[in-house]
Amino acid sequence: MANVQTQNRWRRRMAALMLTVMLLVPCMPRALAADLSVDAGFYLKQSRSGTCTLTAAAMMLRRRAYLDGLADWVDVTENSVRPQAWANGLSHSFTYKAMKVRYATLPADQGAKTQALIDLLAAHPEGIVLYDRSQPHAILLTDYTNGVFYCSDPAGNITAGRVPIDSASVSIAGSSCYWYIAEDQNAASAAAQSIELQLVGVTYPVNVHTGSGLSLNGAVSASSGSTLTEVAVLIEDTAGNTVMSASASLTGTESSWSLQQVDDQIRFGTLPAGSYTYLIIAEDAAGDSLCFASSFTVSDGPTADGCYWSVQDPEGAMLQQEAPAAQEPAAESSLGSQVAAFLEGLGSLF
Repeated sequence: MANVQTQNRWRRRMAALMLTVMLLVPCMPRALAADLSVDAGFYLKQSRSGTCTLTAAAMMLRRRAYLDGLADWVDVTENSVRPQAWANGLSHSFTYKAMKVRYATLPADQGAKTQALIDLLAAHPEGIVLYDRSQPHAILLTDYTNGVFYCSDPAGNITAGRVPIDSASVSIAGSSCYWYIAEDQNAASAAAQSIELQLVGVTYPVNVHTGSGLSLNGAVSASSGSTLTEVAVLIEDTAGNTVMSASASLTGTESSWSLQQVDDQIRFGTLPAGSYTYLIIAEDAAGDSLCFASSFTVSDGPTADGCYWSVQDPEGAMLQQEAPAAQEPAAESSLGSQVAAFLEGLGSLF
């Protein structure tokens, strides 16, 4: 009965955490909640002839500052960027408000160029400055949505705001180089400030073979200056039922807690074949909450890559792979046959 009550309590806790996340969405920092396809005042027109690259760079930096949640993003203008970026043309390398901008060239092949730009925009939601030497002219390439490139053209004769690139004075085919934000210390600082509860060195399952064990690794760390109040590890089936759980016995003084303390209670090897979710839920005295969830499978047959289970870190990097346990009997059988043949050969000598 006590175990059922514990599971129900953690289920209620998890539901509350998910509800809290949903309720907080409208209050999230702009770095999380911003929709850059909606013009909040990002786009500028060049103040004079020959400054299209500078104005496009200012728009790029303006959007990045908005994503970083900087209150003074509206102060990023052509004139404010000029002292750091302009030397009778846009410098190939400069830093503005802890954002480092670099220059690079595009592939000559049209297909490779298009894909390179799609990849760049996926990595740089603030956009990139795209330059056509034959014009010469530059635009801010903002995004690639539903198979269409969008941009903002600083030229005065082009519609203001975000427009399809077909409406701009620069084409993908004619472009040859670009500027991009290579490093953003503002984003790094914001990420560091937002760190509350953390998972440190945690690994989680991807595919477990039936009967194979898997050790819990890593720890849960409380917010700076705080202590942990609750920690639990759960495994749920596809219906959301808790099939396995373990919770920590905390004294109220721990700032870090190792998952290995409940390693003997989470037995992956006893799970039947199927799909599951591995969860780590925690709360600290400061009121910060953490809910980590990752899906995994339990298989009763060999996988395509010959690995029955694998472990990844929370960033997705593969850390370890195990050779299939089912192959071991086959290897032993083969060895046994060789030994039997050898003994039979010895017998024929006598």
